[in-house]
Amino acid sequence: MKSKWTVMIYMAGDNDLDPAALDDIGELARVGSSEEVNVLVQLDRDKDLMTRRYRITKGGGYKKDCIETFGETNSGDPEVLLDFIDWSIGKYPADRYFLVLWNHGSGWWDEPDRAFRLIKRNIAYDDSSGGDSLDNQELKDVLMRVTQGIGKRVDMIGMDACLMTMVEVAYQIRESAMVMVGSEIEEPGDGWPYEEVIGIVRNKPRSAATTMARKIVSAYISSYQGSGQSVTQSALNLEKVEEVVKALDVFSKELITGLDGAEKADLLNAIGSSWERSPRFFYDSYVDLYRFTKLLKDRFSGEGIRNVADELILTLKPGSKKAVVYQRHLGSDVRNTYGMSIYFPLSDINPKYRDLDFYKDCAWVKFLEKYLTSRRARGAAEAS
Repeated sequence: MKSKWTVMIYMAGDNDLDPAALDDIGELARVGSSEEVNVLVQLDRDKDLMTRRYRITKGGGYKKDCIETFGETNSGDPEVLLDFIDWSIGKYPADRYFLVLWNHGSGWWDEPDRAFRLIKRNIAYDDSSGGDSLDNQELKDVLMRVTQGIGKRVDMIGMDACLMTMVEVAYQIRESAMVMVGSEIEEPGDGWPYEEVIGIVRNKPRSAATTMARKIVSAYISSYQGSGQSVTQSALNLEKVEEVVKALDVFSKELITGLDGAEKADLLNAIGSSWERSPRFFYDSYVDLYRFTKLLKDRFSGEGIRNVADELILTLKPGSKKAVVYQRHLGSDVRNTYGMSIYFPLSDINPKYRDLDFYKDCAWVKFLEKYLTSRRARGAAEAS
């Protein structure tokens, strides 16, 4: 018999997060599965290089609930993730599915070569497998295969990892998942409050996915009240992400035109000032897109750019029928975050960016290239 929900938590713990995995399984076991909700975990550990599968029960946990044990797996291998999802769906079919990716995260980032010294990339890093991880294309491919298998999109995908609520990531999986929940900034080591998260699904399993996602956002923020840590969390409606990207494409093209126009100097100043005053993450290479757009609109007088900025802002403003369904934050340094970030480096553009669906469908990177070229040219002229 089908349950209402099957929750699948892919714990990529073969790294420095190994101890946190056991803590989170303990949190899951305070609530556990029910007749209507299956809570499943696949844990790849660093401590003993073993992989285990669980159906978590109330009062059970790491030692009591293990169903299968097998050898070392590579959590960065898409086939390993797909095998876990297929096992979950085959053994515990449900009306709706909620996949949680549990690990470190770095948004869209992929490391192309040694010229880029950042070592993190994407999600589900596995230290025992040479630091392999799932890149955005691999994640898209897995989710598309799952979607084809069950005949519909995955209802919710949770990113219990850093930096994942990016326009680029959301756009990559828009056709294979309905709702995405995650953080715009780096997550603290405690990650999600799993007792509350599973309680939300169990208490009202017939609720809409967006309703559950809103409650998960609130539970996450509440779990850090009084901790002194800055956190963000947002729920995204992936059906609406294309509206954001279409408006961003128009905005990007208008900026490119402006950088060739008579007000080029003023526009360069406005872009630079807006970037400086926007919340930035991941070595200052990601910015909050809403905040950047709003600041630029306020700092530049050109009517064309201001009009298309308004259209983009409208798609980014959080609301029940918008791409950002709900967003909350805690901490003065993140008070101007609105739920989605975007890649905006002030140095060389990572060539792997061109592998994203977003790159193919939006002129944003062409704007970045134009802006960075213009910025360097002005710097050279001022230095001569």
